[in-house]
Amino acid sequence: MKRLVIYLAITFGLTWGLLIPAGFALGTFTNGENSSVAMFGLIALSMFFPFVGALIANFACKPEERIDLGWRPLVGRNVRYYLAAWFVPAAIALLGCAVFFAANPQWFDPSMQAFFETQAAATGQSADEPLAQMPPAPVMLASALVSSLTIAPFINMVPAFGEELGWRGMLFPTLAEHMSERAAALASGVIWGLWHAPAIAMGHNYGMGYAGFPLAGILTMTLMCTAMACWLSYLRQRTQSAWPCALAHGAFNAVANVGLVFCTVGQTLFGPSPLGLVAGIPLLALGVFCWLRLS
Repeated sequence: MKRLVIYLAITFGLTWGLLIPAGFALGTFTNGENSSVAMFGLIALSMFFPFVGALIANFACKPEERIDLGWRPLVGRNVRYYLAAWFVPAAIALLGCAVFFAANPQWFDPSMQAFFETQAAATGQSADEPLAQMPPAPVMLASALVSSLTIAPFINMVPAFGEELGWRGMLFPTLAEHMSERAAALASGVIWGLWHAPAIAMGHNYGMGYAGFPLAGILTMTLMCTAMACWLSYLRQRTQSAWPCALAHGAFNAVANVGLVFCTVGQTLFGPSPLGLVAGIPLLALGVFCWLRLS
């Protein structure tokens, strides 16, 4: 229990202790995270705080009370899990886009005109300029998918490991010492989701214009984090390593926003990102599938 308390105190203390004062100072709780370049850097930095919390919490305990945080990749005996971590996120994201646009066909824009108009407005350009410079939509989609299935997951794996050493390396197995793996996966997901609360209150992932802001966004993020935690906890339990979790997390981040370029209204609480309530249906199904395979 000491390990758990220290981990949560440090991880939440560092994250909320940095982002909340900075959010007020930079005005991002009012104007959104997009209004401050500095806030993007601070949110990126906060991804490493679970890593710091895990190290300190583990070394604060007696040697016999420390746990294996999952440092070793253990690739040889876990190839199929690494492959799943690499490619399943793309399938989940694309299925989520299909579900979202099937439910909301009026928001589907295969020309990507609305996306480029939004980007142009943000930079003060004419909407026709960036559109004229871009390749056709199928080429854009193929390029994004190739990147998301090759190099991007491995680049994103580095910052993702900053989170995963904490959430799956430390938190999940520590909770599993006091409850079943199923309960530990759910509890760790709820904690992970709530950890994002300050960023969600700045418009991270869902923007700021939805009904019930920011509580509805925080609850949605907590639900989706819980589903994803069940999947990542399953990977951790099966492989005894945090690295497949980091690869899956990185791969998910690489492909999560592909659907935005085809959406006329941008990101909403319902999608097209798989963190939305509708586009996230495949992720929720995957979470249930993996949760049932925990003990």
